Amino acid sequence: MEGQAPVNVEGQQYVEAKSYVMLEICLAHPLIPKRPAEELARRVAEYIPPRPLFPKRTDGAVRSVEDFQNQVASVANLILDEFRDQFGDDFKPDDTETSEAMESRRQKLIYELNSSGKYFAFKEQLKHAVVKIVREKYLRTSTFEDRQELQTFLSELYVYLIDQMHVALGKVLALEDQPPIPEPLTDSAQLKHFAREAEVNDNYELATKYYQERIARNKNDPSHWFDYGTFCLYINDITKAEECFKECIAIDQKHLHGLLLYGVVCTLQQRHEAAETFFEAATCVDPKSILAWTMLGLFYDAVNNEIGAEMAYLEANKLNQSKAVAIARASREDEQAKEREARGQEAEEKGEADGSHAGDQGGLAPPQQPHPDIKQPSPPGSDKPPTSARSGGQRSMSDRRQSATRRSDGSDKIQLEGGSHHKVGSQRGSPQPHEETEEQPPREPTPVPACSIYMHAIEWLLEVKAIPFTERALAHELLSPVGGPTSMYHIAFARLKLQKKETTDAEESLNEALQFDYQNPDAWALMGHVKYMIGDTENAKDCYERTISFLHDASEMHSIYLRLASIYLQDQRFQDAKNVFLMACKKSASCVSWLGVGIACYRLNELGEAEDALSEANILNNADPEVWAYLSLVCLKTGRQLEAEQAYKYAIKLNLQDTDLLNEIQSVQQQVGFGNPEF
Repeated sequence: MEGQAPVNVEGQQYVEAKSYVMLEICLAHPLIPKRPAEELARRVAEYIPPRPLFPKRTDGAVRSVEDFQNQVASVANLILDEFRDQFGDDFKPDDTETSEAMESRRQKLIYELNSSGKYFAFKEQLKHAVVKIVREKYLRTSTFEDRQELQTFLSELYVYLIDQMHVALGKVLALEDQPPIPEPLTDSAQLKHFAREAEVNDNYELATKYYQERIARNKNDPSHWFDYGTFCLYINDITKAEECFKECIAIDQKHLHGLLLYGVVCTLQQRHEAAETFFEAATCVDPKSILAWTMLGLFYDAVNNEIGAEMAYLEANKLNQSKAVAIARASREDEQAKEREARGQEAEEKGEADGSHAGDQGGLAPPQQPHPDIKQPSPPGSDKPPTSARSGGQRSMSDRRQSATRRSDGSDKIQLEGGSHHKVGSQRGSPQPHEETEEQPPREPTPVPACSIYMHAIEWLLEVKAIPFTERALAHELLSPVGGPTSMYHIAFARLKLQKKETTDAEESLNEALQFDYQNPDAWALMGHVKYMIGDTENAKDCYERTISFLHDASEMHSIYLRLASIYLQDQRFQDAKNVFLMACKKSASCVSWLGVGIACYRLNELGEAEDALSEANILNNADPEVWAYLSLVCLKTGRQLEAEQAYKYAIKLNLQDTDLLNEIQSVQQQVGFGNPEF
């Protein structure tokens, strides 16, 4: 037939033989060139300009006032030096000063300043600073046409300059009397811990306060902006999250996690071109980051760029495999070092034992050495004739020549070691001579990574609350040959559902995780959180108690301690609640944990310990109304009226919402007869 394709006879032979040819193509240059790191850095700087470390100094109104105060301080120091030179010897410790003597010294000082010309020099020193205030603060650069307006302006300027002079003199003269500014009681890490605690307790207002306080303490720390941005991303405030990540990158243009999360925000806002720029910039900042390449692949998946996603995942898998090889090599070297150390200890012990044995046989004669000309009999079972070292060396040289000839012919493979040769392989069918063969060590298997590249990304995405990308990464993990529906997968899926407040799906996933590993503390901890969120405190208590009883702790124990202890308080198991709250304080103290200790001690009538714990809570957060309320109760029970009234007023001022606690305070006030300023 005319339409039938011609038959390729040579190709048909390969089809019939069921064989194929593989061609590996290597390109010298990529078909689509990758954007260089310089271009990506320039594009990032176009989107978010880098912020200078220090702001530019301008000659504005504030600067002019500061210059005037500095000049006043300088003149005051000069006048004090002049006063000390003239009247320093007149002062005695026991003399009492009279007003006449003080006035006389003042007049003499003024006369000396005027007669020496120093008074006019001081005026000239202040003139330039006053002119700057007139120009920068009052914006006066031209002459006055109305004399009355001039007098009014001069009066206003005089009053202002006198006030600023008093401020400057107060700084100079009272500098030594000012107490040092105390350091804050909480550092940045503690504030972050308090913010995470409030976040877990769904107190987003308090969490926002802690995050903003970290930024207020140090605005030039990119991690402060990054943490606040992740919180805004969690509460779905995308606009504020974008601003936070912008500030983070503006401070540090190579902040890897900031670049990634800004790319996530751009993806959520459908700005794919900008998102691609930031994801690629992250891979250039750290080319060996598994997280950066995986996030780039997840982004390409989101925009249906299959080729780009495959390229990014391939690079991430290479890095993950090389990491596994490095870990295996390090563990193998550690084992070898331990074995060498053990052999060395055994050799030392054996040497000591041989030395002691030789000392016991010190009277015996040493063994006689054989004469070199006498031929010694060979040991039984030995078929080789004795040879001298010279002949052995000559035969070794001839063997090396033969091995080189055989290796060039390709008929045999010879391995030389220590002057002898052993046949390792030969042609099929040739007879094998009875020679000693050396066994080759088995080849070590290629190490398998501990987890897939997607699980690397999932752990980080759950930490930063990037929910859409987490869902996409979990889908890839489910289909990954390294991953799949494992215990880690189900736990990560449950954490995602808990962030979305979908407790039913989270519970189902945790049940699947417990089928894989029934003694996983993270699974039981999350199951306890699920039960606690739906109000099943009895089962939540069982899960938390099981988690604490495990040998290894869960990844996050603080919330477990707090929720278990709060359940104990509800069940009126105050001693157990106190112990668990103290465990939380020992691991990572906070206002909530110390407040729990104070409540438990108060219910146990341990008023001294309760006051100590509540004082610690008040130091960490003096704006908690519940802390002030229990402090008022403790003061009422110990008979301290003034302190009880002050604590009660602070609790009311901070808007105490617990009506039961408020009624209890009022009941105790009526019993003792004080504590409420209203009656």
